[in-house]
Amino acid sequence: RLPRSAYIAMRRITLLLAAAAVSAEYFDVEEDAFWENDGPQEPRKTVKPKTTAPRIAKRDRAQLSLNQMVTFASQGWIRCVKCIPELRDPGVAAALDRGYEATLRQYARYAPSFMLDRFDVDVHEHNEECGPVVMELLDQGRRGVEEYLDRLRCSVRIGRHYSNVSLPYFQGLNVHRVESVVESVATTKALGLAAASLLQAAKVRLYQTAMFVKDPAHGAGLNNATGWHRDLQLVPLDTRGRGYVTFWCPYERPLGEGDSFLHFAVGSQRDIGFEYWYGNPEKLGPLIAARYAITRVASLDVGDCTAHDGWTFHTAPPQDPSRGARKAVAFSFVTTDAIPLPDLDAENIRVDRPDRVFVREDEIGWRDFYDDLEPFEPVDHELLPMVFEDTRATNLPAPGGK
Repeated sequence: RLPRSAYIAMRRITLLLAAAAVSAEYFDVEEDAFWENDGPQEPRKTVKPKTTAPRIAKRDRAQLSLNQMVTFASQGWIRCVKCIPELRDPGVAAALDRGYEATLRQYARYAPSFMLDRFDVDVHEHNEECGPVVMELLDQGRRGVEEYLDRLRCSVRIGRHYSNVSLPYFQGLNVHRVESVVESVATTKALGLAAASLLQAAKVRLYQTAMFVKDPAHGAGLNNATGWHRDLQLVPLDTRGRGYVTFWCPYERPLGEGDSFLHFAVGSQRDIGFEYWYGNPEKLGPLIAARYAITRVASLDVGDCTAHDGWTFHTAPPQDPSRGARKAVAFSFVTTDAIPLPDLDAENIRVDRPDRVFVREDEIGWRDFYDDLEPFEPVDHELLPMVFEDTRATNLPAPGGK
């Protein structure tokens, strides 16, 4: 149970955020039942006309209540119905598909240099067994890109007799930077308000968008299971406890029985003892299963999402082939008081914690801005735009204060 003083402070913040919602475009209060706990970017080749997300009627979007915020803080995740109704629009879905193919190519170009620079693994050493890993394949449509990735994975797999490294997990990062309609969805004041409400923050920035497609019909390892992880293990920012939230949302079709949902370890975002006593255990899955209740939603309509804290453990199984492809997009937000991690390679500050070396797997998503950030200063960069700001909530006392 939260202390009464913390509850009162949270309620005061809620009232201010609710007042801000009145002025938030296309945002309205709905029933509590809508929320339940169940490489560098490629520059655009041409300047395209600005496109924006469709207008959403007030009745078609839900807003958080205090109970949902408390549940999120306690459990580490919630189910959000009518959270991003823009995803129902065919134009938005088409933009996401285009963005996915663009980010697929970005990953394909980035992965060989990542393996060589970080692990001294040359993916061209096994061309005879796997086929040549050549850039020309990337100009042959999605099939060519997948053939390229298949050859890439084959080369890494053969090379494992002298190395235990693997390719970075594929996700289409920052699709909003190549598709303006996706950018307009990601930066709506309504979605920013939802993120700020869950994080109990007055200001939030868009950190990234990510595409997650599990497709049993294609190769290139695009239907592998997603292992247990915490998002903030891959983010080079210190959010000072909890200041990061991700909305994970299907698009194109609803998800139901047989589809691959995120599975959450309930309350894991609050478990300081896990890190203190176990660090980075060799067998993470059994320890998580023994320590937490594992839950997921049973279904999600298009426009619905799950929202989870940056420190919540989560995983996802492969997609059932009988269900076809599972397409999802994620929108991640960070509070404005986050600062860049000062020691990614654990050379100084964390030299005595070899189990806490920063994982650079998502480097393609953050290397365009990380070096521009000032050490120990709040993040401020054009690639991390402010999406919600309510100055009326900045002078509230901290929980437990007078």
